[in-house]
Amino acid sequence: MVGADLQFVERFEDGRQLLRFTEGVLAGRTVMAFPESDFIYLSPYERAERLLVTLLNPDQEQAWRSTKTFRITTLYGTVELGRIFDIGYWPGADVELRLCVLPQGKRLPEPDIWTNLLLVLTHDPRHFFTVANWRRPHGQWYRAPVPGFE
Repeated sequence: MVGADLQFVERFEDGRQLLRFTEGVLAGRTVMAFPESDFIYLSPYERAERLLVTLLNPDQEQAWRSTKTFRITTLYGTVELGRIFDIGYWPGADVELRLCVLPQGKRLPEPDIWTNLLLVLTHDPRHFFTVANWRRPHGQWYRAPVPGFE
């Protein structure tokens, strides 16, 4: 027995172990246990960045890795994520606005913020623009919504 509800089944040369639950709702199920040396310990920022990169297309990933920014095209124009309090937005030819949108709640690692906003822009872009504060480049800030999303 390994624990009160686990039974040792087999040990492999690489240190993995096959274990079987003997009690409770998992009784009869087997699991593979890996040696602690196989685990990679990541900071919250590193975990958040790994998640973000899985959601990016190849061009966005390349931009993220080189500049820590990436662009997403929506029905309403192109948005560049990667700068807190200074999100680029190009709704049309020769028009540029700067936006500020932060998810509510506790402080998140920056890549988690970009994941959140990427998902909103992908699935509900209109909502994004209704909650974004905005300004013209080098201008004063205005409260949401972005013009055209009143």
